[in-house]
Amino acid sequence: MNLTLSVAFIAYLVALVVVGLIAYRRTRTFDDFYLAGRKLNPWVTALSAEASSESGWLLLGLPGQAFAQGIGAFWVALGCICGTFFNWTALAKRLRKITGFFKAITIPDYLESRFSDSTHALRIISALLIAVFMTAYVAAQFVASGKALSVTFGIDYHLAVVIGSAVILFYTMMGGFFAVAWTDALQAMMMIFGLVVIPSVGFAKLGGLGGLWKSLASITDPGKGFLSLRVGKEGIALATFLIGMIGIGLGYPGQPHVLVRFMAIKKPGLMRKGALIGVIWAVIALYGAVFIGLVARAVLTTDPGDPERVMPLLAIQLLPAWLAGIMIAAAMAAMMSTADSQLLVASSTFVQDFFHKAFGREPNPRTLVLLSRIVTLIVGATALVVALRQDPENPVGVVFWLVLYAWGGLASSFGPLLVLSLYWKRVTRAGAIAGMIAGSATVVVWKNISVLSNFLYELVPGFVVSLLVVVLVSLFTKPPAEAELVEAMD
Repeated sequence: MNLTLSVAFIAYLVALVVVGLIAYRRTRTFDDFYLAGRKLNPWVTALSAEASSESGWLLLGLPGQAFAQGIGAFWVALGCICGTFFNWTALAKRLRKITGFFKAITIPDYLESRFSDSTHALRIISALLIAVFMTAYVAAQFVASGKALSVTFGIDYHLAVVIGSAVILFYTMMGGFFAVAWTDALQAMMMIFGLVVIPSVGFAKLGGLGGLWKSLASITDPGKGFLSLRVGKEGIALATFLIGMIGIGLGYPGQPHVLVRFMAIKKPGLMRKGALIGVIWAVIALYGAVFIGLVARAVLTTDPGDPERVMPLLAIQLLPAWLAGIMIAAAMAAMMSTADSQLLVASSTFVQDFFHKAFGREPNPRTLVLLSRIVTLIVGATALVVALRQDPENPVGVVFWLVLYAWGGLASSFGPLLVLSLYWKRVTRAGAIAGMIAGSATVVVWKNISVLSNFLYELVPGFVVSLLVVVLVSLFTKPPAEAELVEAMD
């Protein structure tokens, strides 16, 4: 069993390395390294955006939540689908058009150009927020990949972390955005394959959806709301639960590693096709993940201990060894597709937003690409050191603590500002700075006050506070000059 699983997984890793080598030959300029020269087709753009937005959470975390809590996990899936739909329909095309006009390569690049900030304050503040959150995110993905590999293949946790991180670092460092986008597209196809095959085999074993519901009804406690969309809650508790779960979708407009995909598509007119691909992928993938958790609850004969192990355990129990190996590789793909994207965004923050722009250094394009590769290696090595310091028996340390803030922190820092900046010409530089600071601060404070964090997911108040602050401060400060802005937005 382990040999067959290992062969399938190693074949997948080799494929990623090959993609990195191919992309290396196409990466010559700084724009190539970070935006693939703005040449992506809608299929690669859509699949890459969806794969990088969901991470290992899609194949490990969401099935684990469904396994532990029941069909209430469908609310999480709905929130994510709504966020995905909003990104593609309301934000993607406009972001591509305006960032193309300003020739912006990163989100801080865009913000500085959009608000004509000669002081670089916007660039530095946004770059610092991205660098901190993204480095922590990369380390967390390394930890998660080490945990999954060590459990599945019986290898040492530290060796597993090194293997997963080394492959990600290689193809990201060599191929830049070309490699990341194309490997993410491959990983997205693997993920969707696993998210369809595993629950389908489970349905067949249980006698269809009706058989699944009958099995779950016989082994779960009705009082805990496992098979109820009300999840055993009433009144205010139910309302805050639903707002928090669906509110996860508010995070999508504020994730730089997803937004850069929209900036890299060949032309804005291709975005409609990308939207159709992306939204369909998200619906199938998210609901497939929930059904994996529900099927696991009905099928698994032993207690998995950690609910996040149910996907690989279910694959091993239901599928032939070679196919189970592919399914577990799909779970690793989910982690890698996010880690590589976040690694690239973190390195671009240091090179483009500090070295190149904030400090005014103007090396030639090849030197910038070389520096980008070096910084990518340094950021990855830093994340690897943090990941290796985690206890293999309980690898949930400071990295995962920071990751709890990352989605909500990035969403509250950038989400309201980005949406308003694309549609409202009255937003000012002062409003932008105040909104980023207020949003991220609200998330940190809310999360660290247990009464508040237990009441409502911190992203929701953080997003609302950021939105209000951007609007109010903008209304009470001097309007921006409109000449260039009108040309960009009209």
